[in-house]
Parts: sequence; structure tokens; C-alpha cells
Amino acid sequence: MLANTRERLLSLAVRCYPEPWRARHGDEALELADLLAQDGVPFRSTTWSYFKGAARERLLRARGRRLAAGAAALVAATSLTAMSLLVSVPPSPAGAASVVSAVVTNRSDAAAELQALFDAHHFDIVIEQLPVSPSLVGSVLGTEALEGSRGGAGILGQVTGSCAGGATGCTQGLLLPSHFARHMVVLVGRAAGPGEKYAEAADIFRPGELLAGSGLLGRPVGAALKALERSHVVVLWQVSGKKDCSVAVPDSWYQVAGGFAVSGLAICLKVAPPARETRERG
Repeated sequence: MLANTRERLLSLAVRCYPEPWRARHGDEALELADLLAQDGVPFRSTTWSYFKGAARERLLRARGRRLAAGAAALVAATSLTAMSLLVSVPPSPAGAASVVSAVVTNRSDAAAELQALFDAHHFDIVIEQLPVSPSLVGSVLGTEALEGSRGGAGILGQVTGSCAGGATGCTQGLLLPSHFARHMVVLVGRAAGPGEKYAEAADIFRPGELLAGSGLLGRPVGAALKALERSHVVVLWQVSGKKDCSVAVPDSWYQVAGGFAVSGLAICLKVAPPARETRERG
């Protein structure tokens, strides 16, 4: 009976989020709640943080007083229902920490969205934006603790999901305890300016990147050159076993094995001898 009540309450909390958010993060939110429970985070704290997150999402998306009022009323109504269910759930241990889920929902405005969430919880966290390749725009790239940190509880985990362009495995947000007290910088990817060098780049063949769907992966260098001759990008080469990219074109029979973008105007393709050729030389 208790388990069913908890499942109903958690499902209700997730349903309070806007539909676009549920489509992207709904299943992940349910799985995350289960993982947090396994780690000893009180169920009541996790669920209540979801209700508060839903309120923020709806109010951020609302446009104008009328929509904002409607969103607040909806969340208030569902919160009252939640409270009626919560009374049947055993109380959490005294002093148990609630979880703040800071998740990007608008990649084009990721830095401002996260900063607003951090400020709303009075976290000593600042955002630093770095130029990145297209599929990493709006993703969390990492965190850096700064001198003078007050210590306290650390990051509870990361929220991963889809990347810009449709790839998977990008970090979309952080899970923090409500009493988070560290002085920290969160690095967020932004679109690079014309010719601006990327601070971080994903594989150039994955969805959202320059050569996604190009069919050049595994093709000989000669074929790649022909296909890229009208691309208006500078092509560099990284031969297997080498660390640096070079303008020197490798043998035409080498095959494209991967690559990354240096900027919007230059790419570096990784090449290697065909597997058969490698075996014969070995």
C-alpha cells in the first residue's frame, strides 16, 4: 500500500511539469528518484523537490500575468493533492536534505536558465560559457571548485540526456542538495562565433555535427578530399599514432577513422591504414 502511494505521488509530481519537459525528462526523472532512494535520499524530499521544480518550469515558460497565474494555480492545486497524499507517507528523518534539480530546458538560453535557478536557491555558483561544436551547445561541460569555497555538501549527480542535434549522452543539468554551500563555476557550452576556436568538440560524425550523415567515415582520404573540396572549411589531418593535426595530406589509401572540428572554419580528420594493410605490415 505504501509503495503504491509513493508511486502515485511521484507520478503526480512528474505530471506537473510542462509536456515538453515530460517528453524529454519524464522517464529519466522516475529512474532518478529510484536511484536517489537506493542511495538513502528520503522519498518525501525527492518528491517535494520535483513539485517545486515543476512550479519553476511552468512559471519560467509562462508568458504574461494570465499564463503565470494559471501555472501557479495549477501547481498549487496539484500541490494540495500531493500534501493530502504525503500525510500517509512516514515522515523523513529530521534534517534530511531535499534535492534541487537544475536542468537545462532551453539550450539557446542555457546559461541564463541555470544561473536563475542557482540564484533562486542562493547558491554560490556562477556560469562560465565556452565556445563548443554544435552538438554540445547548451550542455554542461563540467564544474570547477574555486578558492574560498565554504565546503559543505557536494554535487549529488548529473542529469544526462539528448544533445543538440539528437545525439545522446550530454549532461543537461546537476543535482544539488538544498544546502549546497560550495563556491563553484559551472561550465556551459555556447555557440561559437565565426572562426572562433572550440574549447570542446564532439566527434564530427555524430548527429548535429558538421559531417553527420556524410558517409565519409571509413572512406579513403582521396574520396574525403573530393567530397570536402566545396565545403569551405580547412581540412587538417591526424594520422594514427600522432598527437597533432597537420595540413600535410596523408596517403590517399588511408581511411577516415573519425575527427573533430577545430572551429566552424576548420576540421581535423583522423585517418589510419585499412585494417588489412595494417595486418600485412604487422
